[in-house]
Amino acid sequence: MAVARRIRRRGWMTAANKANQTVEPKRPVVRHLAVRSRAGGSLAEAKAYVFVVEGAVIDTVLPSTNCWLQTLTEFGHTFRTADVHRYHGLDPDAQLDALLPSPDEPETKAFILAKYRMRWTGEVMPTLRPFPGVRELILDLASRGAAVALVTHARGDELTRTRALLGFDETVAIVSGDDVARGMPHADRIGAALGRLAVRHPGDALVIGASPWDAEAAHAAHTRSVGMLTGLFARADLLEAGCQSVFLDAKSLAGALATPEIAA
Repeated sequence: MAVARRIRRRGWMTAANKANQTVEPKRPVVRHLAVRSRAGGSLAEAKAYVFVVEGAVIDTVLPSTNCWLQTLTEFGHTFRTADVHRYHGLDPDAQLDALLPSPDEPETKAFILAKYRMRWTGEVMPTLRPFPGVRELILDLASRGAAVALVTHARGDELTRTRALLGFDETVAIVSGDDVARGMPHADRIGAALGRLAVRHPGDALVIGASPWDAEAAHAAHTRSVGMLTGLFARADLLEAGCQSVFLDAKSLAGALATPEIAA
């Protein structure tokens, strides 16, 4: 519920929201109170890289959004695609609290969440794929001696399927929802990943995410972050949330990481 209260004070606008401004009143944009540091050296000089699986490594954005829309409709709740998408990057339980903030009928919400998880794991996950080039980028960074970790909200059977889909060996650490309960925008999982990689100074790490929630979590963990447009959030929203650079896809990020003079 704490995340839900914070969400209601925000005004991130997705590209889909902006396209609908002609038919709906413009929503007020509440700028972040936290000061985002733009300082940082070359992206390639980072000693550790933490990738957020959802949206930056695996293409989960539209599949997750559609899964939520279908599940919520079954329970009589109708939302626009853009209104569901804006919460992508939160854990499923936090997403549901954001979409249905009323504290009433907790048993009903628990049933909705269970139905979403069942549909997601059984019907949607078999269709998911990593983004082109992202596995190669992660393996290349690891082969160059960089410490690399993944963070994901997946747990249980979903985590097992995620590991199988990615196919990484033990050289790439994975911090999951089974390891750390609190997800984005809290720093807990990123902090756990830094600990797993034995990173003593958070400023030596770079978080690669795809949502404003990822950027805020990175900021809370005192790391730099870059955003990927694969999350379907507007570039301006990612920068406003704290990303120091924004990239189209894994190929463009790989080019930046191969060019030491490109700074975050």
